[in-house]
Amino acid sequence: MSKPVSSRRPIVRLLAAAGLVTAGLLGSVAAQAQSSIVVASTTSTEQSGLFGHLLPAFTRDTSIQVKVVAVGTGQAIDMARRGDADVLFVHDKVKEEKFLADGFGVKRFDVMYNDFVLIGPKGDPAGTKGSDIVAALKKLAAGNAPFISRGDKSGTHAAELRFWKMAGSDENKGSGYKECGCGMGPALNIAASSGAYVLADRGTWLNFKN
Repeated sequence: MSKPVSSRRPIVRLLAAAGLVTAGLLGSVAAQAQSSIVVASTTSTEQSGLFGHLLPAFTRDTSIQVKVVAVGTGQAIDMARRGDADVLFVHDKVKEEKFLADGFGVKRFDVMYNDFVLIGPKGDPAGTKGSDIVAALKKLAAGNAPFISRGDKSGTHAAELRFWKMAGSDENKGSGYKECGCGMGPALNIAASSGAYVLADRGTWLNFKN
């Protein structure tokens, strides 16, 4: 992996074998005949810069304009349930499959993958370097290390909470634990400016380079 120009670096890599799986769910067959569609996406996907690469070519080839609404996975799925989105890009397989089972979607596709990384200060003051997320989170909790959680009920937030539970620290994450109630990009910026740790998807981190 190429090293971004940054004073921060990934401390723990490949936290889960499945990592982040993004699925596209067609919310409306009729959308294919429309001149515009609404895509409800996770903030991680939007802030990775992916749509900036894909959508110009898509619009050129199809003449369909695309509006992307970037929110957490839970909010994106709720949008589609209300009929406010034609396509979903989300990463919570359980919720995706329930969405389909409840009759709201037409088809689910695995379209890409990503993984999670624990990002921290260059000097890694909590000593979390390695590939064991459970051990890393235990050290953060025990040392009351500053940690920024998205706290937005997104797929990334849900994954983070699962990792804390695996570490036995779901009830006590240390006094340094703070929720920002924000997307991946803002969470990375807050962590970078405050010298805190943060769980991020690799795509957004590489795009933000902080």
